[in-house]
Amino acid sequence: MLPRIYTASDTSTSAHASLTTVRQDRSHALLRAVGEWDLANADVLGELLEEHEKAGRRFVRLDVGAVSFLDCTCLDVLVTAHQRLLAAQGMLVLTDVTPRLMRLLRLARLDRVLFTTGLTDVGSRPGQVQPIGLSA
Repeated sequence: MLPRIYTASDTSTSAHASLTTVRQDRSHALLRAVGEWDLANADVLGELLEEHEKAGRRFVRLDVGAVSFLDCTCLDVLVTAHQRLLAAQGMLVLTDVTPRLMRLLRLARLDRVLFTTGLTDVGSRPGQVQPIGLSA
């Protein structure tokens, strides 16, 4: 299944978005979203998150550092996935959260609901993939 990449050539995503499973193991997954995420492609995000959950991956990191737009439909998808993973004793963590996205989360009052971390918090740099365990 690795890597699973959705790009503009897929009929279910917009022309300015991609979603990749960068790394996975039995209980963890590292995903990377790029571009504009809205009503047109929110289902792709939800389906991939659900696919990992059904495969037993309860600890999911979603790198959102290259996301240029995120609407309320996608926020709902993220909250729903987060709640399902918490119920399964797992978690969803948004990594490389930009100041712009953090502002959106604050405005939507989701900054205290979703788990987030900035790039420096996970100790990685663009082009490097850190281990996906919770200690990274």
